[in-house]
Formats: sequence, structure tokens, C-alpha cells
Amino acid sequence: MKKNITLFLIIFAVVVIYYTLDYSRHHQPIPADIVNLEFPLKGGSFQAIQSGPNGKTHTLPVEKYALDIIKKIKPGDFFKFHKSNLESNATFGTPIYSPCAGNVTIAVDGFDDMPIGIAGTSDKSNHVTVDCGQFYVAMVHFKKDSILVNVGDAVSIGQLIGLIGNSGHSSSPHLHLMAYRIGSGIDNKIALPIAFNGKYLFRGDIYP
Repeated sequence: MKKNITLFLIIFAVVVIYYTLDYSRHHQPIPADIVNLEFPLKGGSFQAIQSGPNGKTHTLPVEKYALDIIKKIKPGDFFKFHKSNLESNATFGTPIYSPCAGNVTIAVDGFDDMPIGIAGTSDKSNHVTVDCGQFYVAMVHFKKDSILVNVGDAVSIGQLIGLIGNSGHSSSPHLHLMAYRIGSGIDNKIALPIAFNGKYLFRGDIYP
């Protein structure tokens, strides 16, 4: 009987701590200098599996508010998340649309998609950067040969620009997205927090 009560108290404490931390996380003040974008993915629910730094993820200063986004994982997909092949992965091949109007400043394509579970190197990522006027938006890990824009192209909000892949330093298909502005130094990229249609995504949040 005593063991059952102890186990119950432990489970109760874990649940209370989880929901307390979750409540606290979602009631933090939204960072200053936030930029509002259109969500770059359509046709379903999507999840921010990373939001800002986390362990060895997003360690560069420009990645302070970076997001990693995938299609929402169904309960039955959880255990095969890191074991499926690329073509059967729900996120792989998802269309990516421009989250802002602007001009393409970087468009790199042609690198192979890595098998799930094997991260490549960051210098072999297919990626696109758009100058949105007051800031830039960078999107990374496009599928090989899927990018539809070139440097100098003008893009509109919601314009198709490519497909989610698994190129570069990525162990599973996702869209890495970050916003920044250029500071006083030539290479001084100042990270900016992002809201999608007014919604700020913390790690684990679902959109819409």
C-alpha cells in the first residue's frame, strides 16, 4: 500500500512539474524586435521541434531564435521517426512557401539528401535566403534539385520556393528557419524572434 502511495506521489509530482514548466514557458514575454511572417508550410498541422538553442542545436548567435519545423507527428509514427527512409517520412518533400515578400539573395541547390539518422555537414545544405526589406529570412535543408528560385528573383508571400529535404547538417527532414538583420559589422547578423501571423512558437508548439 505504501509503495502504491509513493508511486502515485512521484507521478503526481512529475505531472505538476511538467505542467508548471509548460505554463511558465508559454507565459514568458515575447522577445522584443519580433518580426511577423506568413507560415511557410501549408496543408496540415506542423510542430516546432526546436525553438532557439537546445544542447548542441542552434549554437550560433544568429540561431538564437531559429526554428526547426516538421509535420506534426502522429502517435503511431513516434517510434519510426528516426528509422524510416526519406520517401516514407511525412515531412520529406513538403512544399515550402515564401514567408515574406522580397528578393532572393542566396539560393544554393544540388547537394544530396542525407539518409535519416546520418547528419551531413552544414556546408552541403541546400538553402535560400530572402531579403524581406528590414530583415532577412534564411531557410535551410531543402530537398536536392527542388529550389525554384534564383538569386535576384523577386518573391511574393506564399510563393512556392522549394521542398523540405534532408540536406546538410540534418539527421531527419525538417525546415530550419531563422530571421536576422545586419548590424554595424559586415558579418554581424543580429538574430530576430519570429511570429507567424501573430503566434510565437515555443519548442513543441503546434501550428496552426
